[in-house]
Amino acid sequence: MGHLARLCRWIWMLPASGMILFGGCTPGPAPSKPDVRGVADGDRSANASTLAIRFVDVAAQSGISWTPRNGEEGAQYVILETFGTGCAIEDYDRDDQLDVFFGGGGQITARQEILPLPIGLYRQTSPWKFAAVEAFAGLTPIRHYHHGQFTADIDDDGFVDLLITGWGGLQLFHNQGDGTFVDLTESSGLTSDTMWSAAAGWADLNNDQILDLFVGHYVDWSFKNNPTCLHTLRGQRDVCDPARFNGLPCIVYLSNGDGTYRDGSIELGIHEVGKTLGVVIADLNDDDRPDIYVSNDTLPNQLYESQPSGQYREVAIKYGVALGEVGSPDGSMGVDIGDLDGNGKPDLWVANFENQSFAFYRNLGHQTFSHASRAYGFTAVGSEAVGFGTVILDADGDGFPDIFCSNGHVLTPTVSIERRQLPYLFHNENGKRFKNIAGQTGEYLRQRHLGRGVASGDLDNNGTPDLVVTHTNEPVAVLRNETDIPNWLAVQLVGRSSPRSAIGARVTVTSGQRQQIGLIKGGGSYLSTSNRTLLFGLGGHKTIDALEVHWPTGRTTTLKDVRANQRLRLIEDPLP
Repeated sequence: MGHLARLCRWIWMLPASGMILFGGCTPGPAPSKPDVRGVADGDRSANASTLAIRFVDVAAQSGISWTPRNGEEGAQYVILETFGTGCAIEDYDRDDQLDVFFGGGGQITARQEILPLPIGLYRQTSPWKFAAVEAFAGLTPIRHYHHGQFTADIDDDGFVDLLITGWGGLQLFHNQGDGTFVDLTESSGLTSDTMWSAAAGWADLNNDQILDLFVGHYVDWSFKNNPTCLHTLRGQRDVCDPARFNGLPCIVYLSNGDGTYRDGSIELGIHEVGKTLGVVIADLNDDDRPDIYVSNDTLPNQLYESQPSGQYREVAIKYGVALGEVGSPDGSMGVDIGDLDGNGKPDLWVANFENQSFAFYRNLGHQTFSHASRAYGFTAVGSEAVGFGTVILDADGDGFPDIFCSNGHVLTPTVSIERRQLPYLFHNENGKRFKNIAGQTGEYLRQRHLGRGVASGDLDNNGTPDLVVTHTNEPVAVLRNETDIPNWLAVQLVGRSSPRSAIGARVTVTSGQRQQIGLIKGGGSYLSTSNRTLLFGLGGHKTIDALEVHWPTGRTTTLKDVRANQRLRLIEDPLP
């Protein structure tokens, strides 16, 4: 408990009346002093102010013991082995303590059987103590070799539900509100989708105030379409490049409002083929409707922009967010959205394959983006990394969002290359430049891993964003953020006319001359879901001059003179 800077409960506020139902913050002991010893891989240029950031892997001592598997021990050398699994951070039982879901992956036997492994659910029973409850929760059986964990409250009952993506189909678990889940895959109509699914995102895509589902699919691999491939330089057997396979279409599943879904892709004008590994959904053009950004492997990325007609138009090439730095498609995986340069406009961030720069698509306004990775210092890390899970978070609470990336190669052990790779933590220097300071921020970030999924959330309710990271055939990491963040604000939105999860909403916080935006997103990262409570680092500011919530319905909620270091739960006024 000594690491907790503050112990806080939620403050409930009804926007119409401003009435406080309960709340309060109790000062606690100061966090432990950071260990700033050790500088790795080009981090010596970081300035002294960044050395206070510290992450510590506390998975084992917290009771979390989970290792995703990819089945490579079957020696089949198939592209399915390269994916890994994701995770999700959610308060599934509404006890105001965040819990963690983990994908288990699967097995691939010498007889070419593709078998599922269980998923994990760790319930937080007290600060930094977790118990495995997946069996009690009814998250069995798992139907497919699986990858993604995508959560949202799909029926507005106050409890988050879980979608699992994978090879062979989708699986949908409904949270019954008593600590258990029930499998609704068949009754929901989602069993018709048997394509290899990877990324997904929940959002209200047809403006009926009910969450819909966007599913991205990968390629047409199967054991019936399984060529033998050799490493181009060493002549050894290896998994095949995705270029050897055809891409698959994304599908939009529109909710019928009764727990069932229909294919609404043609209805909404979404019909492009891709090789999708990442999806993030948020309002990029301020029209109160969510837009959809899709990261593809070796094909151009896609941006589906909402139109006044209710349909969507693919505009990635037009807006400058489809291609990499040299004008060709990248091998794109993880993705996130946030205001990285502080100009009040949401930017796009994409983790890419080796010999490609990770992409910072800077939003210039007027439906124009610029590939600004080199100008902002991201290319200084070189081109070794194969990036997967990635999240935008303010690690040190200075009001400028930073970026964490989990990296790891996809080649098999037969090839003499270092598969495990160093993670990145790009520190934001006042919106002007970014520096990778990972090697200075804790032992985990100085080590190589076969990184895959990443999710963020404030696991101990002390105002600092923590991280959960999955690896392939390696135990997961739970990274406690022990940075001393002086002032912060946590905002959770509860929709009433909008869907309860409030996906598509935007929060603007103004403190002095500094203005920050936070977006409630669907999808994001890689195969993972971050907790949707927005954390704002406030630096030296102890008061927020103005807080404005722009809800998906177009309505706004405004608060003035909000004190720092508290957690707000804001409830949308219902439409008349």
